[in-house]
Amino acid sequence: MAVMEPETSGEVRRIRRLVAFLGVFFILLGQFLIYSAPLDEKILFPHYEGLSLAGVVLFLLSQLVRPGLLTRRLAGRILISERAAWVIAAFMLSVLATVGSGLFQISTRSNFIPVLTVWALAGLAYVAAFSDRMLTWVEWKAWLKSHRTELLILLAIILLGASLRFYKLGEIPRVLDGDEGRVGMAAQTTVLGDLANPFALWDNFGALYLQAINLCLGFFGPTPFALRLLPAIGGILAIPAIYMLARQIGGKRVAFIAAFLVAMSHTHINFSRIASVAYIHGTWLVPFELYFLLSGLEKRQFWRTALSGVVLAMHFSVYLTAQVVTAMILVYMIICFIFLRSWFKPALPQALAFWGGFLIMILPEAYYVAHYPEQFLNRLAQDGTLATGWLAETVASTGQSAVQILFGRVMHAFLALIYYPSLDFYGSPTPMLSMISASIFLLGLGLALWRTKSPKYLLLNGNFWAATLAVGIFAVPPSADSYRMLMALPAALIMAAIGLDQMFEYFGLGWEQARGAYQLSVGAILVSLLIFNLWTYYGDFAGQCRYGDNLAGRFASYLGRYVKTVDNQSDIYLLSNDIYSYGTHASTYFLSQTRPVTNLPASVDSVDFVSGETIIASPDRITELLTWAHAHPGGQLQYQYDCSRTILVAYRVP
Repeated sequence: MAVMEPETSGEVRRIRRLVAFLGVFFILLGQFLIYSAPLDEKILFPHYEGLSLAGVVLFLLSQLVRPGLLTRRLAGRILISERAAWVIAAFMLSVLATVGSGLFQISTRSNFIPVLTVWALAGLAYVAAFSDRMLTWVEWKAWLKSHRTELLILLAIILLGASLRFYKLGEIPRVLDGDEGRVGMAAQTTVLGDLANPFALWDNFGALYLQAINLCLGFFGPTPFALRLLPAIGGILAIPAIYMLARQIGGKRVAFIAAFLVAMSHTHINFSRIASVAYIHGTWLVPFELYFLLSGLEKRQFWRTALSGVVLAMHFSVYLTAQVVTAMILVYMIICFIFLRSWFKPALPQALAFWGGFLIMILPEAYYVAHYPEQFLNRLAQDGTLATGWLAETVASTGQSAVQILFGRVMHAFLALIYYPSLDFYGSPTPMLSMISASIFLLGLGLALWRTKSPKYLLLNGNFWAATLAVGIFAVPPSADSYRMLMALPAALIMAAIGLDQMFEYFGLGWEQARGAYQLSVGAILVSLLIFNLWTYYGDFAGQCRYGDNLAGRFASYLGRYVKTVDNQSDIYLLSNDIYSYGTHASTYFLSQTRPVTNLPASVDSVDFVSGETIIASPDRITELLTWAHAHPGGQLQYQYDCSRTILVAYRVP
């Protein structure tokens, strides 16, 4: 008697999955084409509907595949493995997302959720191609139990960092600067227009990130808290991300120190609490990417490097820090291939899995950049040393060579960490790293350079110096180094943790030799740094009125807040001048929700005001308004104070 082959044989499953996937692919492609075509109510059978119907037929036919000679022959011709099939599926889904994003943008569609869904599925399919079996619940419980103490300590550090970032998030700093207002206004335009495409760019902000901000604004209202929510979350995520990378490089003790350093870093706290720039997200995305890359290469695990490549491609839809880390990883792998071949050659398949995930997932973004290269190069055009002509002008004005000038820029970027005050988008006279933090950082930097032959220390050095060189060579003005060097802060703090740990090791007070002395000494230094950083941010900075660039910028924020409180529909006038006027800062538009204000540079007596109208005086014209109000009594005066200084006076006409 002949033995019947089970219908679940490997050959049948492979053919069924192939046919079923092609069916789903054609259905989605047909729907993308239909959805992006102009609506025509006279058409009984929309164009491309046949493509979707063909997909349905293919999907149904997949269930009819049975064991037999034809199936075996067909399966024999399909020589790809299960993993290769998933990779091909990921590639086709990413291509579909790319086609969909282009079609939707051409047809001015505003809802790109189907495109994002397909793109996310591409990433999941790619990582799934390299995933091992899932851990069972019993194995998870055993892992959690064995790491319980470590996880509890890390959780405590995360909670500390979260409290420092969420405490009065919408109130400290008490004003929005102009760029925060611009980001908020741009986020609100993502519902329609070019920024509805999640792969679009605006000032090198990814539209996907702006859409996430707009989601917060829609949920919590257009408030400073909602605008700053994602930076705060990003700041918190940096703590476990830096912990993981530091643990992979230097072990648990170094990881705990690094996590604590970032949790209470005054600079990191500040940029976790404002939305002006998005460098804060590089402080968690880059360590996350580098951790999975390094651990995947060291452990020879494909899924880790695949995940790293997928996340790096997604990073391009957040901010320009992705450009720097991509170049750095490429150079890192070239150096490893040349000088660390014995280590890197066995990990070459994992490295290829990284680049495969990156190249597949970057397709929609690459399509957008190919059509709008000026958006991709926006920051270089505005603030680049070459595109703006800054380097040529400086060479001509100083007589120095380009090499000397760029070397000086790199040194300035480096010193922004430990010497120059953090003024731009902050206003603190303290450098990014305090004196003690800078000291242990310099020690760790020396140790990292000494150990460069190690692949993990090579990566750490690459992370730090790639950011420093990128800021120094390609970006101006120098004053902006104090916030752009946030790209280098995670690596710098890991180096500081290494320096602190190894300092006591060299003194004979290391963890293994004198555990109690080590704990007491390291704990005392970290508590000292905690007190210093809290005083620097919440004492010296938050209690003062330095944020917002200048008084005009601070006034613009107060103006927007007050205008929003005017509860009638009567006209609002601002006694303006060349310094203070409505329209100079986007923070006014965001906070007032674009309620119009009429600038009045002329005398307040030049207008016959109507009952219920509101007159607002800028700082230079407060006395003029008060004099006029006393001559026209019966109205309502309101004062706004910036610390001890009167910054705005408003009068509602009786």
